[in-house]
Amino acid sequence: MTHAADVVVVGGGIAGASLACALAREGLGITVLEATVEYEDRVRGESMQAWGVNEARLLGVEDVLLRAGAHVAPLWKQYTEGAAEPDDIPMSIMVPGVDGALNLRHPDACLALADAAAGAGATVVRGVRDVKLSAGDPVGVSYRVGDEVREVAAGLVVGADGRASTVGKQAGVSLEREEPFTWVAGLLLDGLHDVPDDHDVMVSEGDLLHLLLHQGGGRARAYAAVGLSGKQRFSGREATTRFLEAWHLSSYPHAAAVAAATPAGPCATYPGDDTWTAAPYSDGVVLIGDAAGHNDPIVGQGLSIAMRDARLVGDLVLEGARTPAQLRPYGEERVERMRRLRLVADVLAVVHAEDADNRRARRRWFGRRMATMDPEVFPLVIGAFAGPETIPPDVVDPGILDRIRGA
Repeated sequence: MTHAADVVVVGGGIAGASLACALAREGLGITVLEATVEYEDRVRGESMQAWGVNEARLLGVEDVLLRAGAHVAPLWKQYTEGAAEPDDIPMSIMVPGVDGALNLRHPDACLALADAAAGAGATVVRGVRDVKLSAGDPVGVSYRVGDEVREVAAGLVVGADGRASTVGKQAGVSLEREEPFTWVAGLLLDGLHDVPDDHDVMVSEGDLLHLLLHQGGGRARAYAAVGLSGKQRFSGREATTRFLEAWHLSSYPHAAAVAAATPAGPCATYPGDDTWTAAPYSDGVVLIGDAAGHNDPIVGQGLSIAMRDARLVGDLVLEGARTPAQLRPYGEERVERMRRLRLVADVLAVVHAEDADNRRARRRWFGRRMATMDPEVFPLVIGAFAGPETIPPDVVDPGILDRIRGA
């Protein structure tokens, strides 16, 4: 038997479940197809910057995340090797009315949003395999749950099924890719009760860029970004041990406590690459979140990107958008948004993590310009927190990467 839905969302992660929740609240018939029975620790997608929090608020899911235990971080502190004092970056000034970044363990966020979507009337199906699309109006979607094959017909299929999107492949959407020149490793830590959690942390020391994103209750996600030569540094059986040892830092006063923390999940490493497309849609299909292209994780924009994707597509769907022409405003905004965030991530990677003989000179060059609010540099960094649209168009100049490398 074939059932009918206004929208089928393939992927019940943060992007897909947020969109499903928003549309179901407006009375649309929504079916969510999620591959996992239990959400897994993906070692990423756990920090939402101020502009993303605002998108979540506009989408109507900020409260869902707060009730699930999201920790608000009103301040960033940046520690740099050789500097006497850290630099403070206040989050509360980035977006009016937003108190700070939101940090929440990825599986907890997914579950809370999926439950909220179901509570709003969406049908959420877990343990889905073999999703297949058939062209038409409506679009046919078949899928398998256990030994049962089911079918649903929808006016629109939303691919929110991650970086290896089966929906994107079947829809014929291909992504462009910028090759990585850094890798990012992450590990969830417990037992950090003596480490202040009123601010998130960035530490530039040696050949690594360290990040510590607090989730409250003595828990935080730690990251370490390294150049291509360190691709295997945090892989293998001793990955967790090497990761914690790398937190023996001289420039961060609580580094010893982090190095002695209790691992609460897997240690995993991801390439610092970027993917994107100018047209994240085809007939009867639109892609959101990582399925439509992802940003280098070094700059922590994934959740914010997902929230804006869900909000923009949700608004268009509620206006009746179903065709590529009707969805084009989303694609046009997204390609420019990703272009700007790609440069922000590249700048951060070139300054702090890329393999280089002049790494300290690069950091000094960058630090001086940040301290003086240099118009070539300062708006790029602020854009990561306040939103890429706040970056003046003339600042989006890839030539800055050569100037940094030549420091």
